[in-house]
Amino acid sequence: MTDGAHPAAPRRPPLSLPARLSLLAWDTARPPHGGVLPRLVRAGALAELAQRGLLVDDHGIATPADLDSSTGDPVLDGLLELVRESGPRPWRAWVGAWAGYTFTAVRDQLTAGGWLRAGPRRALGFLPPARYTPARAGVPAAL
Repeated sequence: MTDGAHPAAPRRPPLSLPARLSLLAWDTARPPHGGVLPRLVRAGALAELAQRGLLVDDHGIATPADLDSSTGDPVLDGLLELVRESGPRPWRAWVGAWAGYTFTAVRDQLTAGGWLRAGPRRALGFLPPARYTPARAGVPAAL
């Protein structure tokens, strides 16, 4: 460009509530999978589905409002499908049941979107799990 301006960075789609909660709670000093973060992320996903009107409360039971609707977000759609295919459960049960799957899906989504960076780390000298850190230092504070 001749006027010295930089080209605009490509716009990312807006982050879902569980993705924002995950970034806000990310602590680089401690591993994020301490048990609380997966449940927080799952609760955020359930709250967003309820806010969008896709899950409703039926006497304390999380109930899909429509069997054919979707959000366009793979993580939210995966959880919505799980709720549809499972038996009726109270909200509290959904927050805890298999919350690690939702957390892993959100973490992978944030990594693919450039919000998190996966770096190598060795555990016990032979297992190579990835260590995830925010791609930019100020992201959690900016949210």
